[in-house]
Amino acid sequence: MALIDKFLKKTLNDQESENPLNILVCFSKPETGKSLCKIANYFMQSKLKNEQIASLHLLEKDEYDKIDNIETFKASLYDGVMQECRKGSAMVRTFVKSSDDFVSEILSTSNELDCNLVLIGIGKTVFTPQLWGTYQKFQAYKGSSECSEAPLDTLSSKGVSSLLERNNKTTGIFIDHNLDTINDIFIPILDKSDIHIFDYIKRLAEKTSAKITIWDAIGIIESVPELKKVFSNMQRSNDERVSLWDNSKKIAYDFIKQQDLIIIGFDGWVKLISSAITWSHSLQSTLIIRKK
Repeated sequence: MALIDKFLKKTLNDQESENPLNILVCFSKPETGKSLCKIANYFMQSKLKNEQIASLHLLEKDEYDKIDNIETFKASLYDGVMQECRKGSAMVRTFVKSSDDFVSEILSTSNELDCNLVLIGIGKTVFTPQLWGTYQKFQAYKGSSECSEAPLDTLSSKGVSSLLERNNKTTGIFIDHNLDTINDIFIPILDKSDIHIFDYIKRLAEKTSAKITIWDAIGIIESVPELKKVFSNMQRSNDERVSLWDNSKKIAYDFIKQQDLIIIGFDGWVKLISSAITWSHSLQSTLIIRKK
């Protein structure tokens, strides 16, 4: 219950976050990068100062060498998305780098910029539940040096697990299924350790007009009176756009397909893909967050 107590303490003290977010967004495919930058912008709190977004577009060296003018390339790459980000109070920086070792480049850039949240965008065919497997498989691959050799757009589940284990910052893995608008967000809570997801729910509710549905599969909101109060306050302050799924009802495949974005904690994701739930392998764009 330590994580829950920690969350409740800072929430009841009306603190929006322990620290301002300093987000590093990493991607190799422009469309995935645009989607992930949109999410990063929604995580920014308008009430907090000194929050930052750094966007890192990674290219293999042969691709990078073909670019005639890097500034023109950056302007085209970030057109629209960065303008949207700059409407807020967060500082926005953009980078384009070439590397033969994407994982090490991500870790190095994160440390240089002192980021506390690293978001990695990958394609839908790269990081499916079938490829990822279970958490035990991740542990088996932990520390494998060969994981860092693959470029990000073809990064294997083994490489992603290496990145998760080597990064000492909170990490989000974004599986892109052509995310465009964010009108409906589904947030499953399947493990007590994923209580930190509530921080992102608060931020999304403030910055978007999206309908946010929480599936409290383990009944943690109802079982902790203080957390139930926090949830009720969140509902009232956001025009009831934040709702709790009725656990007496079955979650239908059609409902899942209507969601624009799924946000889930790491341990909850492991439980979800290991379950017999029929729709768990048919999710829309999904952000899996592992807190360190």
